[in-house]
Amino acid sequence: MLAQLERQFVQADLAQARQLLDESSRQDDPVAEHQYRQRVARLEREAAALEQAAETAAAGVALFFGGRPVVGSHGIKASFGTQAIGQFQKLVSQRYAAAELGPLSPRGRVPMSEDTQLLVTDVVRGSFGFVLQGTEPAVGDTLLKQVVDEVADTLSRMAAADDALFDEASSRVDNRQLGALKEFFKLLDDEGASLRVVEGQRDFELTPQAVQRARQRAEALSIDDRVETIEGEIIGWAEYSSRFELRRHADSGVVMGTVARDAMEHLSPELANPLHCHVRALLKVREVRARNRAPRKTFALQSMEAIAPPPGWQPRAVQQPL
Repeated sequence: MLAQLERQFVQADLAQARQLLDESSRQDDPVAEHQYRQRVARLEREAAALEQAAETAAAGVALFFGGRPVVGSHGIKASFGTQAIGQFQKLVSQRYAAAELGPLSPRGRVPMSEDTQLLVTDVVRGSFGFVLQGTEPAVGDTLLKQVVDEVADTLSRMAAADDALFDEASSRVDNRQLGALKEFFKLLDDEGASLRVVEGQRDFELTPQAVQRARQRAEALSIDDRVETIEGEIIGWAEYSSRFELRRHADSGVVMGTVARDAMEHLSPELANPLHCHVRALLKVREVRARNRAPRKTFALQSMEAIAPPPGWQPRAVQQPL
């Protein structure tokens, strides 16, 4: 079973045992108090062991469905269950490939999809749920565990009542992933289904209303990805958070964004400490448009090369690393 679910069950038993221990102590029942004290100690050891096991466990998530496709705790419509699991798997495979290779092409086979296949390892009752887990411990593939975490986070933020959380989620998906999100939320909405997700430290539920909100947002969203070359001075650089600030030569405007992992790992020796260097930067520009809202741009640095500053360039006050 998923370590997170086991931990929840043990924590529930532990809370009950502590309550019984407290009652036996107030009733001055030394035999019961001794038994419950031992039970509490055993459950505390189990909870600590599960906490440690969760850190090195394989990537995993539990998806609990409710609503029209589910018949109590008896079962779930087979057509809905297989589609929902398949579309969640598609989200994971696409996010993994994008993390490794960059934005995906609009069509065609998703690269590395065989490396990201999750297994249905358990069926959980109480509504009706599936436990999906990777085949390798997290020490073998930390990226897959991170990707499953990001997909769960995206689902939560796409449906959140707070528009700011939705904005953060939409800035992290490409057109291919947006298409998969549209399909996933459309399936849930058309079937009148709710969804509870348990993953890592997350445990959240998407009600039918939240699912409908996420579907409407996804269908109203458009994403335009392009590549631009900008020359300027690096005035902010944060290696620990992979962020940069670039003051453009053309108009002295400032561009801020993230640094791609590959770009960070392959800096030339002359750019090992790029702060205040003048560079020709290759940026991936993403423009996100949502209905009735101003478009938003995000920038990701893909690569850069050192260049000379333009004639007459006036340095500004020294900027500290971010």
